[in-house]
Amino acid sequence: MEQVMILDPAEADDSTYRALRQARRTQEFSDHVFVVEGDAPAIDALRALPGIKTPAQLDPAETARLSLIEKLSIRAWSERKRAPKKVRPGDGVSWGHKDFQAP
Repeated sequence: MEQVMILDPAEADDSTYRALRQARRTQEFSDHVFVVEGDAPAIDALRALPGIKTPAQLDPAETARLSLIEKLSIRAWSERKRAPKKVRPGDGVSWGHKDFQAP
């Protein structure tokens, strides 16, 4: 499971930073906006830490403080999860197969 996390240094404490050092970050959009990977209990534990929020938990003022890059990165990551899988004719067959269609 993956989750975008936003760190607010003003609200974070030592336990937050200790937990984040051990978390597996799969993507970093900035020094305080990143994607972590883990099982559901680990993600839930991170969400419960002071200074950590998910995009859905941000109020309009907090969202406004994000940079344009951070906003676009969060939106792109969210869209990735919603995008339907593209079906391609002949996908997975060899080029010599009768069902293969060249692009």
